[in-house]
Formats: sequence, structure tokens, C-alpha cells
Amino acid sequence: MLQEILIVTISLFAIVDPIAAVPVFISTFGGADRKKRRKAAIDAVLAAFALLVVFALIGMPLLNYLNISISAFMIAGGLLLLFLAFEFLLGQLPKSRTVESEPGDAVVPIGTPLLAGPGAITSVIFFTHLYGFTITFVATIIVMVICLAAFLMSHKLERVIGKNGLKIITRIMGLITAAIAISFIEKAFIGYGILHAVAPMI
Repeated sequence: MLQEILIVTISLFAIVDPIAAVPVFISTFGGADRKKRRKAAIDAVLAAFALLVVFALIGMPLLNYLNISISAFMIAGGLLLLFLAFEFLLGQLPKSRTVESEPGDAVVPIGTPLLAGPGAITSVIFFTHLYGFTITFVATIIVMVICLAAFLMSHKLERVIGKNGLKIITRIMGLITAAIAISFIEKAFIGYGILHAVAPMI
């Protein structure tokens, strides 16, 4: 169980990518006082957490109601994540995550779609199907705690890591996200019988 929690946590962390969200948070709330920044960070993370948990709970029943197979959903989700990964690899903030530079409500757009975007929502539905709700729920808590810590220490992170460091980390997260996307599509093809499962190389 611990290994599965670790797998889901690392995967979800790469997709949510709180490090890439730090510059956006700073640009939105950097000029605010410490109390307001803290409240904005908590509100944004709680909103993202609530949204992801809701979709983890209702995602599969919703797909069943709409008569959408998990394999079809995995292909759609994999393509979406692959597009997201390319933007990360290019060092760009995904267009679905762009925000206005003026300070405003932290729930939208920082909580969603900055943190809980289409890629993260797709992933929690898939992880719930694959590993169960409990493991996905625990992994989501861990990732959201990391997000909150990153926001609360955003100025320190930017000073320590630097803008170039943030870009490098974003590209690494993009590579991991691309691998996750391909894994989604591969599992869907196995489900359709197009491919056969093979033993991992390592």
C-alpha cells in the first residue's frame, strides 16, 4: 500500500506541479501582506483539494452514467496530459493555467485551474479506478500539503532556486507527465486488446 501511495503521489505531484505555480502565486499575491498571502494560499489549496476529492468520488459513476469506458477515458486523458507535458517541456505555463496579474480571488484561478486543472482531475479519476479511493485520497492530501508549503514559502523558494531553477524543475515535471500520459494510453490499448502487457525492463 505504501508503494502505491508513493506512485500516485509522485505522479500527481508531477501533474499538479506546485513548483511551476509558485511564480504565478507570487505575481498574483506577492504585493500583499503576509496574512493575506497566507489566507490566499490556504483558500487556493483547500479549493483544489475539495475539487479533486469530489471528482475522485464521482468520476467513475459519472463515466458509467455517460456510458464512457475507462479505456476511452484513459486515451482522452492521456492525450490531454501529453499536451500539458509538451507545454511543461517547453518551459511555458500551460494556457489552461494562465492568470491575470492583478491580485484577486485565490480560489479561481489559482485553486482551479492552476492546481486542480483538467490534467489533475483526469488523473485522480484514473488513479481511483486503478488503486482505489483511499490511496488516491492520501496521495492528494500529501500533494496539497506540498502545494501549501510551496505557496507559504514562495518568496524563499524563488530566491533559493531562482527563475532558471524553477524552469528546470518544470521541464523535469513535464518529462514525468509525458511518461504518465503514455502509460495511460498504453493501459487503454491493453484494455482494448490492441497491445499485450509486458514485463517492465527494470
